[in-house]
Amino acid sequence: MKKKREYRIGEISKLYNIGSDSIRYYEEKGLISPKRKANGYRVYSLEDIWRLNVIKDLRKLNFSVKQIKAYLEDRNINTTIELMEKEIDLIEKEIMPLVLSKKDLEKKVKVLKDFQKINDYERIKIEKIAARKIIFIEESMSKEEEVDLAFRKLEARNDSKLFLFANKDMGVFIEEESMKKGDYTIYENAFFFVDDDEKKYNMILPEGSFATLVYKGGYEKSQPLFEKMIEFIKKEGYTINGNPMEIYRLDIHGTAEKEEFITEIQIPVKK
Repeated sequence: MKKKREYRIGEISKLYNIGSDSIRYYEEKGLISPKRKANGYRVYSLEDIWRLNVIKDLRKLNFSVKQIKAYLEDRNINTTIELMEKEIDLIEKEIMPLVLSKKDLEKKVKVLKDFQKINDYERIKIEKIAARKIIFIEESMSKEEEVDLAFRKLEARNDSKLFLFANKDMGVFIEEESMKKGDYTIYENAFFFVDDDEKKYNMILPEGSFATLVYKGGYEKSQPLFEKMIEFIKKEGYTINGNPMEIYRLDIHGTAEKEEFITEIQIPVKK
């Protein structure tokens, strides 16, 4: 009768590219049961080989030792299907955040590409804009560094959802008292627009008409462009109906080239 082949722990370790400690751990947990020779050495049979095949493959799929042990003790086509279906569910849960992140990035890329196609920068338009949810931080700001710091404080409230990098949905309100004096360079309430289904937000900007203008370049252009827009609003028979906004569609977080900055001014108006 042909003698059954037996393997020592060193051979098994080399064959499976796993440490001896891991093999002993599987033995301790009852996943494999090597025999012991009279001299105390462990020897592994073909029974242990197929078990190690299953263990190694299921570990690659991130199954726990507890799950693997239960499966090895009750292994049939139904339990195999059940095990695989559980893993599919886990993978789906892991994939979903990546899918949502991919969709969000695709939307950002599309918006930035659309802004690149604009050939009528600094043209004033009256647009109807739907209601939007925002979260904001109440701070008075005048320097770019102060604005950046306010955005970081706001982002810190929800680091998993809010991003400064390539974010085309962040901006500031122009301070009301400064605006009355004709100064459009003092800001308050740095904000992020958030998705319609977002549960955490500070307020909803109501639907309405807005005088809008998009410009490229440094922020020193804001003051004269605001003045131009105020003149247009009066000339067209509108009145200002709330705090104007500067929305940073592309800023220092997305480009080092100042001439590539894209800023949109929105001023709520009514007849």
